Amino acid sequence: MKRTSLVLMAAVTMFCSCAADNSYTVTGRFNKFDSDSVWLMDQELKVLASIPSRDGSYTFTGKIESPGMAIVASDRNAENVGCFFILEPGKLTVSAVLDSFYVANGTKANDLFSEFMTRRYKITIKARETGGMVTDELMAMIEESEKKLKDDLMDNLDNFYGLYCLEVLADRDDPESTRIILDKFSKSIQKTDKWKELSAGVDKLMSFGVGKPYLDFTQSDPQGNPITASKVMADPKNRYVLIDFWASWCGPCMGELPYLRDAYAKYSGKGFQILGVSLDRDRESWLKAIEDEKMTWLHVSDLNYWSNEVAQLYNINSIPSNFLVDCKTGTIVNINLRGPALDRILADLLK
Repeated sequence: MKRTSLVLMAAVTMFCSCAADNSYTVTGRFNKFDSDSVWLMDQELKVLASIPSRDGSYTFTGKIESPGMAIVASDRNAENVGCFFILEPGKLTVSAVLDSFYVANGTKANDLFSEFMTRRYKITIKARETGGMVTDELMAMIEESEKKLKDDLMDNLDNFYGLYCLEVLADRDDPESTRIILDKFSKSIQKTDKWKELSAGVDKLMSFGVGKPYLDFTQSDPQGNPITASKVMADPKNRYVLIDFWASWCGPCMGELPYLRDAYAKYSGKGFQILGVSLDRDRESWLKAIEDEKMTWLHVSDLNYWSNEVAQLYNINSIPSNFLVDCKTGTIVNINLRGPALDRILADLLK
C-alpha cells in the first residue's frame, strides 16, 4: 500500500538524522522461536553479530560504512525463521506479515524493499496453490511485480533499494544499458561497495560475452582432481562445451536438469560436453545431487557458495547461468540457454 507523503518525509528525516554517524539499530522479535540466539549476518552469511535470546526478541546496534544486504535469523545458516533486509544507517523494526514472513521497516529503502519482498512472497504462495502451474492470475501477479520493480528502479536512484532493483533487472546480454543506469545514481550511492561491485561487473561483461573469448579457470572435481577449462576445450572429442553454473539448493537449477540430461545424452557423442560449476557450500549435498540426478558430465566446485572463484570470475549474480563455448575458436557463442533452447541450438551446431 502506498504511503502518504507525510510518512515518507518522516522516514527520510529519520534516515538523514541517523546517517551522519552511520549508526543503525535493528529491533524485532521472532514469533516462532526455537533457538537460544539470534544472528545478524551479511548476504554471504558472514556473522556480523549475535546475541542470546530466550523468546526471540533482539536488538542489534552498530555502525556501517556502506549499506548492504543483510539477514537476521534464528540460526547461522538462515534456514529457519529469518528476515532479508537492507542494513543501512537508521532505526529498523523487523515484524511479521502474512503469518511468519518477516520484513524490516524504518527507512525509505527498507520500506520499499519490504513491499517488494511481500509481493514476491505472495507470488510464491500463489504458485504453491496452483501446484506450480502458471495460471493467468499468477502470470498477472508476476507481470505487475516486475513492472513495479522497473518503476521503483528509476524512482530510487538515490538509495540502496534502487541498486537492488538494478541487480535483479540487469540484463547480462545488455551491459551497456546497465552502465547507463548505474551512472545515473546519486554520488553518495556511487560510493557504496555494492555500486562499485555492480560497476566492475558491468565493465567485465562489456569486456567478454557472446562473440568474445571465454575466461579460463581451474577448480577441483568431486575427487579433488584439478580440472582446467582450457584442457576441456582442447580435448579433441569436444566441439562445444557448456559452462553451467548451478547449485543443489537452487530450485530453478534443478528444474533445468531434465533438459541438460536430454541434451547430454543426445549430443555428447557428437562433441558436446558440460562443465558444471557448483555454488554449493556443503560437499555432501553437492555429491548427492550429482548422483541422484544422474549428472554424468564434468563437475567442479570450491564449495564457497556465492564466493566461488569461477562464479566471481564470470560475474555470476544469479543461477542457473550458462555459457556455450566453441572449442575450436574459444569464443562464447550463446549465453543462458534455458529449457528446450539448448537442444535447438545444439541441433543446429552439431549437424
